[in-house]
Amino acid sequence: MNIRKTTTAQPPRRTTLAGHSVSKSLCLALAVASVPVLGVFSPNQAAAQANDASLYNGGKARVSRSANLRSLTEAVASASCRVNGGIDVSEAQTELATYRADFGRIIDGLVNGNPALGMPGAEQRARTLTALNETADLWQPMDAAAANLASGPASSADATAIGDGFAGLFDQTEQLASVISGQYSDPQQLLQSDATVLNFAIRQRALAYRMTRQMCELATNSGQGATSEDLRETVDLFQQTLIALRDGFAAAGINPPPNDAVRDSLSSTFDIWQAERDVFDAALSGQTPTADMVNAAADLSQTLSVAMNNTITLYLIATPGQDGVYRVPLEAYARDELAGWLTDPALIDAIKAQNVQHDGLSEDDVIALDQQWRAEAGEGGGPLIEKLLSASVSNWLLNKQQATAGFVTEVFIMDNKGLNVAQSVETSDYWQGDEAKWQQTYSVGPDALHISEVEFDDSTGFYQSQASLAISDPATGEVIGAVTFGINVQNLM
Repeated sequence: MNIRKTTTAQPPRRTTLAGHSVSKSLCLALAVASVPVLGVFSPNQAAAQANDASLYNGGKARVSRSANLRSLTEAVASASCRVNGGIDVSEAQTELATYRADFGRIIDGLVNGNPALGMPGAEQRARTLTALNETADLWQPMDAAAANLASGPASSADATAIGDGFAGLFDQTEQLASVISGQYSDPQQLLQSDATVLNFAIRQRALAYRMTRQMCELATNSGQGATSEDLRETVDLFQQTLIALRDGFAAAGINPPPNDAVRDSLSSTFDIWQAERDVFDAALSGQTPTADMVNAAADLSQTLSVAMNNTITLYLIATPGQDGVYRVPLEAYARDELAGWLTDPALIDAIKAQNVQHDGLSEDDVIALDQQWRAEAGEGGGPLIEKLLSASVSNWLLNKQQATAGFVTEVFIMDNKGLNVAQSVETSDYWQGDEAKWQQTYSVGPDALHISEVEFDDSTGFYQSQASLAISDPATGEVIGAVTFGINVQNLM
């Protein structure tokens, strides 16, 4: 299918903390950042969750999501500065709309629950609800200003509202993350070292957006009026923390990466940073940032944010038994939400029609069709691929997928031979009958569910799993096909 594992990167040339002078302010920042903000489940907890879905309360997703609000606060401030400064306004407006929607979706999910975000139920504790309300109150005027900036001509008043409000909101999101971590972590089983490392890793995303905001403020003399020394401190802190995560830094409680996958991800991120950080270095050398420099900084910040998000996912699944933390909510989401797609009359009719059409196919016929599909895929398209992708059911699946806001990355329906009936995106092959997604669903029974291991999907740039279910005819209860959903598991964590 579309999911492919990462290749192992070549070990990069190492730069160590010993080779850099660490200022008192950086040491203080590292010490503050080492205070646990993230709760991490022990292997025993994860194993228990894997066996009993009722124990899963979305704690890891809630802790991770609340911490991500810090990054979104900086991202909103960065994008609004570019809109107000007339720097690539259209792109900045698009980003601002995305960040604004993400912030609102997370707040709503933390309050009311959202299975698509890995939070199965509403928040119950008064203290956490108070912290959420305080965060929402600070976000409201920024949200209104961001909406204006994202949808219309730049308004200096709206930009000022964000510039004046984001620092207080950032502090509040840190407090919220601490409260949620305290609620959803068991101090007796909290892995201190993992919590410290994850806090550093998530903070890197906020620092990436902060660098771009400061570059924009230097270029436009706007907002809080960041100085070159402010930028230097952020750049140095990002660099020092990235090295500490990659190599370990015992003084701050940071252990070395737990496995090669995490180490390779951090090494790759460091290589990107070293290759492209010169845009910040130019500003630090005294050059007033130009619009092109700010745009380059924004692109790099986005790249670094995605890279760190992938590293965070690897950290979250690195501990033995942690797969239960994503399998439990993924199973709940598949059965409670996605299974509702499978009763659509047009989808059922399409499967039944293809079962009749393919009734006489031999094994050789099936293999020939699969080879035709693979050949067309290699050539960029063909009649078989076009027939399926243009089908009305495929278009319906695509619309359903897009409505999940990136949680579902692909979906395809299979008939009783494992051949595709409809799909939201092009798959690499046509026949799934030799794979677990079909063999462990259609061949097992109406309640069958198969969840794959987490792998990296090159086409989306995220870590994914696949949830596959059997499809039954609502009229008879007979299993007539199967479905596979590609799921961005980073939305669960």
